[in-house]
This record gives sequence, structure tokens and C-alpha cells, in this order.
Amino acid sequence: MNTKVISLGVLFIIVLSLFSCSSDDDTPNTVEEDPKKDYKFLLALALPATDLYPFHIIDDVETGNANILDAQEIPNLPYNVVINGKDGYIYLNSETKLTKYEVNEDGILTPLGSVPNTGISGGPVSEFLSDNRLLVSTGARAADGGVFNYQIINTTDMTEETAGTITLPINEGDKSAPSLYILKDNKIYVPFYHADANWGAFNQASIAIYNAETMAYEKVITTDKAAGVGFSVVSSHAIVENGDLYLTSTNTDYWGANESIPSGIVRIKAGASDFDDTYFFNLSEKFGGNHTAGMAYAGNNKAVVQVFRSDLITEYKDYQGSYVIEYHAIDLITKETTKLNLPLSKYPRRTVRSIGNGKVAIVGNTETEGNNIYIYDAATNTVTKGLSYTGTDAIQGFLPFK
Repeated sequence: MNTKVISLGVLFIIVLSLFSCSSDDDTPNTVEEDPKKDYKFLLALALPATDLYPFHIIDDVETGNANILDAQEIPNLPYNVVINGKDGYIYLNSETKLTKYEVNEDGILTPLGSVPNTGISGGPVSEFLSDNRLLVSTGARAADGGVFNYQIINTTDMTEETAGTITLPINEGDKSAPSLYILKDNKIYVPFYHADANWGAFNQASIAIYNAETMAYEKVITTDKAAGVGFSVVSSHAIVENGDLYLTSTNTDYWGANESIPSGIVRIKAGASDFDDTYFFNLSEKFGGNHTAGMAYAGNNKAVVQVFRSDLITEYKDYQGSYVIEYHAIDLITKETTKLNLPLSKYPRRTVRSIGNGKVAIVGNTETEGNNIYIYDAATNTVTKGLSYTGTDAIQGFLPFK
């Protein structure tokens, strides 16, 4: 294998997809297409039998072939976690530091600077507050008292601008874990998992809201339509063209939620900071009782959702290790759905992302067609096979960045 290959540890990619604009009605707006989005794509690969987990930067995922022999080693970072990507840079987390990398013409990641981090976890949460200010929490996902550390990093020179804690509003003895940071209307929305002392999920979903300038707590909002909304390990929300925020409620047992409540999509209207009680898109009802995982937004109210086939799941490890995942296209307003024609896939994490121009890239770790990137096109409401990848057991993460 090429010496550019290999990083040790389990790779995780946070996925956050935001689109915003201005009005607050339900009328689909026409998205002005960029002729070329100039995205690059980071793939996190896995060969568990040999404990190899390399990265690969790809210029085009809509066509072509690639092989793990051209993937890259990141020396001296034994437990890399991808935090985010922006302006041609990638941000990786190790056990002690968060590092900024540039990508050269050959697709090689080169470190530019680091800051000490707040710890290491498989599901870090982050959000760009502006072009060069990154709000990020990399430490343990669960903490006593619901207190979590955060940093605001100046990514221009990789210095820590400020650090502090947020306290999620839970009762004494309860368990909690922040799921996302979402910037909306100069506020930080923090969906969080909330459970009792025995990690039993409550029959509602919660979002804590903080001031984006001061990080001061403002309020918590809840909905009984879901048992949990938003997850850092899978793309799970979108701010659409009219400014409304949609979040998937992934109530499957895989996320530790509550399958007595249907999975679906909830909404917070533009200019509002409470759940819209008039809206719930019941996806479990649409999909014969199956529960959803991730969602990626294509534009003009069209999205792709990831669905677990409950009839194929007999034990917990099946959620991740068996071919139990299918994909559907949905319309957030008309609530129409279309099952996409691609093989069942395994490994649900960080595998569905928007790539611009009305398209969504779907990682397919399939039994019948191998490991590929499939491309959903909202213009035709169809999916086609794009990049074919060989030499890996699974594509465990996918990050578009510009």
C-alpha cells in the first residue's frame, strides 16, 4: 500500500448542512443554480481487519473510479475525528488538539496550525459563526449536570478566541448529550438527547437556545411529536430558502431514542424560535413503520432521507453492520415520497450530504454493488451511480467542502 495511506482509530465526520434566505411562507422558491460549485470531497475509509482508516480527497464524486491505494496517512494523529470543512480547509481533531489542514493540488492534507481541544469524542459538534469563527465542542458527549465545554476558534490563525461552558436545562439525575450547534437568527440552537438516570428516552424532543454573541442561555423548547431531533453523526437538518428550519426526528433505537413515537420531520418557522405545532411530517407512517436516520436537503423543498428497515434488524449491531438502509426522496411541503432505486446499504453515519445544484450525494456501502457514491438529482427525482470506490470495507464518512 502507498505510504500516503493510513490513520489509526475510528473516524467520525460531523455533518451540518445549512441553507438560508428570507421570507417565511411555504411557497417553494427557485434556487439560482451555480454552474459549478467547486466542491472537493473528503472520504473516510475503513479496513477494520487490518486496523487501517485512511483519508482520501476526491475532486468529483458524480463519476469515475478511486482506490484506497491513493488514500493518505496523517502521521502522529492516532485518533482523527473530522470536525468540519470550509474555504478549502479541513479541521481534524486528535486526542489533544484540533488542527487546520489545507489541501494541495495533489489532494494531500498539510497541517497549518493547531489549538488544544476540549477532548475527544466520536460525535463532536461544531458550527461556523462567521467565515473564520468556529464554535466547537470536541469532548465527551455525556456529562453530569448537563455541563459541556465549548471553544470559539479563530480559524484564520488557529487561536482560541474564547472558551466556556453551556449547561443544558435538565433535572438532577437526568442524562443529556448535545447533538448539534445550529446558527439561526443570531441564536445557537442546541438539540440535545434527554433521558432519565437509566438512559431511558423521554417522550419529547428538546432544543436549548443560546445567544450567539454571548453564549448566554435563553430558553428551551420541546415538542411531543418526537423523542429526539438532530444528530451530529448524520446530516439531520436544513434551513431552507425561505428561512424555515427543518429537523429530522430519528426516533430509532439505534440513536437511543423511543420507537413508540414515530420518526418524522419537525419545523421552526423563519423568524420564530418555537416549534411549529401545525407541522409534522410523519415518516414512519409513510414508510410502513420504519424509522428514519439522516436527511440531506437538495433545494426547493426536496430532500433525501435515510430509513432503517426494521424487518431486517434482529439485533442492535444490525443498525450499523448489516444491509438494512434504504433511501427515499421527500417533499417537505407536499409530503410526497419516492423510494430511490439503489441497493440496501450498511453503515448509516455521515453518509448523506448535499452537494449543491439540487443534488445530494449518498454513500452506498452495498452488498451487491460494492462501495459507491450515488447522486440524487431533485430536477428528475432520480438517483444514479456516481463514483465507484474499491479497496475499502466501507466508506465511513463523507464531507463535501469548498
